[in-house]
Amino acid sequence: MKSDHSEKNVEVFEGSTFDRKSLQRALKGVDAAYFLIHSLGAKGDLLKMEEESATDFRDACIEAGVKRMIYLGGLGKKETASKHLLSRIQTGEILSAQPDRIQTLWFRAGIVVGSGSASFEIIRNLVQKLPVLVAPKWVHTKTQSISIRDVLEYLHLALHLEVQGNLIVDIGSEALSFKEMLLRAAKVMGLRRKIVTVALLTPRISSCWLLFLTPVPYRIARSLTNF
Repeated sequence: MKSDHSEKNVEVFEGSTFDRKSLQRALKGVDAAYFLIHSLGAKGDLLKMEEESATDFRDACIEAGVKRMIYLGGLGKKETASKHLLSRIQTGEILSAQPDRIQTLWFRAGIVVGSGSASFEIIRNLVQKLPVLVAPKWVHTKTQSISIRDVLEYLHLALHLEVQGNLIVDIGSEALSFKEMLLRAAKVMGLRRKIVTVALLTPRISSCWLLFLTPVPYRIARSLTNF
């Protein structure tokens, strides 16, 4: 049950990072702003859209006098990053590009374990539906998972964190391959699963396959499996 005062301190603004006027309305009188936006799955050039979105948001924050931006991105290195992860890195770099005018706290996370996370939904559905999983070679890629509750705690504490200048924080648990996470998820669910790795499954085939087994849209699945 909601408390009587829970909605009194909340104003809702509908807008877009591609619409500067809506950003100006939403950011008026704001001291700290969260950037939790991703163009993953949208039509068009992902990197170009992410660049425009982040640039517009940063510039609108500076114009509105916002003191701190808090961004949640992905773990990865530019040299080996997929297009999806590269867009996350690019966004963080753009938001952090003017430290003399606005502070940016940049959190980098791998797979977020919790309802609504596309990567987690893929893992959960595959483990539940397939006793034997024929997987592409990208299941050997390592990442670091983190509970959605822990992510929210990091983001909440960042609001009043006393720190000078920009800050980048990598968050997550131990490094595991996707195969190890699938098998560990099966164990937690009380299921016995076998995973066979083959080299013939391309990202396109993998994403089509995921379309039938998970609720994740094709465009998002393709981006997430394009290692």
